[in-house]
Amino acid sequence: MAKAETTKHSQPRPLRLTKKLRATAQRYIDLQDRRVHPSGTFDHAQRWKPDRELACCALIRSPSRAYPYSLLMHCRSLTHVAAEAGYTVTTLRRAVMRLRVEDAEMSGA
Repeated sequence: MAKAETTKHSQPRPLRLTKKLRATAQRYIDLQDRRVHPSGTFDHAQRWKPDRELACCALIRSPSRAYPYSLLMHCRSLTHVAAEAGYTVTTLRRAVMRLRVEDAEMSGA
């Protein structure tokens, strides 16, 4: 019986950056750098709510007067952006790291 070729410490397969994955990774970077903002609205008490809540949003505390931006911060997270686009957190994290490396190479850093 042959053993599986993958081990606990084996290298992951090379990531194929599709247009959608590249755009999603760039969106995450832009959200983190505050170049773009998640879609949502503020209520009369200045609590922010997203236009569309996903399953991952249910785990986050509801906005209150004391914590009005709890969902806003979550909607900028890797977990939310990955869920929104249908990727795993690991796949999106790898794509973001790859984009950052490509950007650093292009800028000569």
